[in-house]
Amino acid sequence: MFDMPAEARQVIEERFAPDAVEMVFGALRPVIIFSETDDGRTGGSRIGGTPDLPEGTDWPRRPVPENIDEIAKRSGEPYDKELRQHLAANLPYAFFAQIDLKEAAGLGELAKDLPNEGRLLFFYDTIGGPYDNAAQSGRVIWDRSPVGEIASAPMPNDLAAAAAAYRKMIDETNKQYGLESPGREPGTPEPGTSYGGPSRPMALKAALQLPAYSSLEFQASGRLEKTYSADRAVIGSEQAFSQAYSELSGEYYPQNQLLGAPVPVQDDPRYNAVGGGEDDTQFPAGDDPTKKEDVIPKEAEDWRLLLQIEMTDWMQDSTEGTVYFLIRKDDLENRAFDRVVAVYQQT
Repeated sequence: MFDMPAEARQVIEERFAPDAVEMVFGALRPVIIFSETDDGRTGGSRIGGTPDLPEGTDWPRRPVPENIDEIAKRSGEPYDKELRQHLAANLPYAFFAQIDLKEAAGLGELAKDLPNEGRLLFFYDTIGGPYDNAAQSGRVIWDRSPVGEIASAPMPNDLAAAAAAYRKMIDETNKQYGLESPGREPGTPEPGTSYGGPSRPMALKAALQLPAYSSLEFQASGRLEKTYSADRAVIGSEQAFSQAYSELSGEYYPQNQLLGAPVPVQDDPRYNAVGGGEDDTQFPAGDDPTKKEDVIPKEAEDWRLLLQIEMTDWMQDSTEGTVYFLIRKDDLENRAFDRVVAVYQQT
């Protein structure tokens, strides 16, 4: 990610041969990123913590899936029993992020496709979601309540109990194996659990990104894709071009971002979203090469990234994976945020 075009050009000129600079520079795309701030105002943007909601508003809960046994089996034995128990519990979702839409609108053209009032609240099931890339694994709420009518919503008792049990399990496991929790620098938030991350107020910033290799945007880039692929295909070379591009595009370390092109850690997550918004079933990209080549890419182009959150950053502790909240273009235009599909990927 780059803050300014001048910064991007300088870095690109340092990393690439002169005849490739304009090609790479021309691939830059706008994106919104997050910067930590001390301004923990009500209604402000944040990652983790709890959402700001009107008093008495229910925290959304994951519905018990009709295909609960099918989802549980995907985890394999002996974890399938634990996953089934979790899915049957109808627990509230973990809260992921809150976006102040007025703040986003202040970034101008970059956020023109988003509403310009209220907040977007993002929730996700971190236990079941990785086994069920579907609409029911996440929830996005567009809350337009005036700031004077909202306050930090307390974590529901059953979700808090699950978080406490998780932390106790981790502590007992560490004790059993003689492990000590790593020291944390002063002021660093305490780590979260699979049921909630620490609250971190954020400011939204305009930035520039290079589309990652696996993204639809990169695959449609023409000369850039051909140059990258040709460099990767040369056996015994240093692969300087592709290595530098992968590093600058965030391919190895996806960041949190709003809008823009997703940074996949597998294939483009929009492939997984195809079908997931209709019947809550997973539609992996690689199951049928014919469908992938002829059908899925065309339908995947109808989807947009709404939010991308890296799990380790959200939890502020060691874990894996990235969660992508995806929405069809017409659903975004119609503000149908209840049709968002959440996709999980890990290396």
